[in-house]
Amino acid sequence: MMRKILILASLAAMLMTGTALAEAKTNDSEDVTTPYFDVAGHWAETNIEKLYIAGALGQMDAFRPDDPVTRGELLTLFVKAKGIEPVKSTESSFADITAGSWLAPYAETAYRLGMVHGQKRGERVDLNPNETVTREEMVSILIRSMGKSGAVNTVNWTTTAQTLAKYQDGESVQEVYQRPLVYALENRLVSPYGDGTLKPQVPITRAEAATYAALHLLSPKEQKQKTLENGTAFREVMTVQTTAYCFASDPTVLSYLEYPLHEGVVAVDPNVIPLGSHLYIEGYGYAVAADIGGAVKQRHVDLFLPSLSEAEKYGMKQGVKVYVLD
Repeated sequence: MMRKILILASLAAMLMTGTALAEAKTNDSEDVTTPYFDVAGHWAETNIEKLYIAGALGQMDAFRPDDPVTRGELLTLFVKAKGIEPVKSTESSFADITAGSWLAPYAETAYRLGMVHGQKRGERVDLNPNETVTREEMVSILIRSMGKSGAVNTVNWTTTAQTLAKYQDGESVQEVYQRPLVYALENRLVSPYGDGTLKPQVPITRAEAATYAALHLLSPKEQKQKTLENGTAFREVMTVQTTAYCFASDPTVLSYLEYPLHEGVVAVDPNVIPLGSHLYIEGYGYAVAADIGGAVKQRHVDLFLPSLSEAEKYGMKQGVKVYVLD
């Protein structure tokens, strides 16, 4: 179906972030082909179209823009919007996702990149992919997906408390989401709603998720010239020394950024690779720079492996290529 893209102001649009609305509006129009019959005239139409053109959305008759987005849908959208080709694995890190399901490659990739952590119950880790996502959780996932969790870690708690105190529902933000939300407010990734509230527990719609993905995760075409063999875009490549570590004897240990330790979490020198950065490491795969170490200096990356025997067997390798994706 061929049609002109139009941005229509609406009450629903007023509930989106001020930055999102400012950037979503455009005076330009272009002819595009879209299979969705239910986005014409919707306030998020342009951003949905951008994602579709970029290949971040699938072929379906309806987009259902005003339906709540599920966790599985959100992480799949974010992985695709970043131009990341998902891993193909015979195993699933989540007990509630089968390895052969369509979602497994996206869930595994998002997990290795630290975009989602899952919920741990004993030895079991669940994603709960069919649960809806609240605004505060979406903001946290968005920031991790942008590779900015290291920056969030520098937001002090005094500033966090002072900022949230300005909003009548600021105290209702769960502690784990407080610093990410304040970082997002300070950096204009989100804005208060029209009535001045944050509404942290309000479910995010598919249209809102698409808008955040289009504005903050899609890279300009000129930045996608360099790609891995699998098609994943990267920003730069460096050659490093790699070693491996493990905390199998104490599963409660967290990374410096307070990520649960699992394969994909790596320690870096933050002066060389910013904390929170998404990486692709030769011979290891997708990873997130979420840890540091006293012996990890300059071009040295320490890879987490699930067992001590695997870490010892890995040893030390020279001349390993690390691709920075963000």
